[in-house]
Amino acid sequence: MNEIDKIDIACKRYKILKNSGYEKFNTIDNWLEKESTIFQNELTNEDKTYKKLKRGQIIKADFGINIGSELCYTHFAIVLDKNDSIYSDNIMVLPITSKKGNNRINLGKILHEIYPNSLKYNLFCYANITQIKSISKSRIFQDNKNYVCKNEILDKIDREVLKMYTNIDERKVKINV
Repeated sequence: MNEIDKIDIACKRYKILKNSGYEKFNTIDNWLEKESTIFQNELTNEDKTYKKLKRGQIIKADFGINIGSELCYTHFAIVLDKNDSIYSDNIMVLPITSKKGNNRINLGKILHEIYPNSLKYNLFCYANITQIKSISKSRIFQDNKNYVCKNEILDKIDREVLKMYTNIDERKVKINV
């Protein structure tokens, strides 16, 4: 089987998914078109420099349509990297959701602080600690350069990451941001 046949088979499968009625795949055609554009831009990006982001900065990114219960669609997220570079395409982020749940950090009405005139963002937000993810900066379509999370929120995130992903007792670690 040659590569064209494989692409044709994949396209047929995506069409079946699109028409399956399964909500997750309702917009798969939009995502695939967008993803192919991102891939094509990789070929033409000769500069190979990217925006430098700050730790705690809130960005909005398209996480795409992913496998299983991996995060999908567009979400705000908090940048976790403390030493980002214009030469790095990847960034670690902590997605934000409006849904309460286990392993989610209450951030208060953090988006309302960024968009005070919007009723859409006048809601409680939660950082989904189980969905920390490395993403390409090509997924980011909005960054709020003027808004960086307060240190107490970043400290809370640091403590929860330590608690969830390490054997380190966070009470014995002094958190410095």
